[in-house]
Amino acid sequence: MSKPAGPPKITAAQQFASFPAAGILKLLGLTLRLRCVDDADFLNPKRRKPLMLCLWHNRLLGGTLGQFRARQRNAVPLKVLTSASKDGGWLSAIAERFRMGAVRGSSSRRGAAALLELTRTLAQGSDIVITPDGPRGPNYSIAPGILFLAQRTGVGVVPVEIQINRRWHIGKKWDALWIPKPFAKVTLHFHHPYFISEGADFAAESARLDAALGEK
Repeated sequence: MSKPAGPPKITAAQQFASFPAAGILKLLGLTLRLRCVDDADFLNPKRRKPLMLCLWHNRLLGGTLGQFRARQRNAVPLKVLTSASKDGGWLSAIAERFRMGAVRGSSSRRGAAALLELTRTLAQGSDIVITPDGPRGPNYSIAPGILFLAQRTGVGVVPVEIQINRRWHIGKKWDALWIPKPFAKVTLHFHHPYFISEGADFAAESARLDAALGEK
């Protein structure tokens, strides 16, 4: 029996290009007027229990820049779910430059393997970040995977509401990436975590999560 294929590797070109790209993004991040509302206790450097952060796919860059500045002293490691595609490789390479790990997979490729890896990551005490409408959309549509994972692991889901007052929109029309302009005001609201019980109504839970994630 053949051994299952592992996650795709970050290429040498992606590793090389991610260094200057991350440097530019970090400089941009230093100009931002950052405001954090931490109802989840996510930024507490003494926190040890893992959390499952949830944010819209097009806010991922703004969330990365904001949390990188805000959680410098946080002892809990963080991994982000990215696709197994070439684009996911670029995101994974950038994530490493921001001291984050990556789990590679999506509903269309390596979905089951990614679910197992995410479960293991949480069990080891790491936080994870999931964009429930990525990577292929549709935009602002919550796939049930995050709810199933929360139910299976008992880890709290933290909706992260992200507002950026001045921004560029770059990328596909359905999911134009929000890039903060220099000196933009960025607000990260880490809502209270909530837990998915056995027998929960996923439609109702999706609606609650959608409402907490805010502006569309």
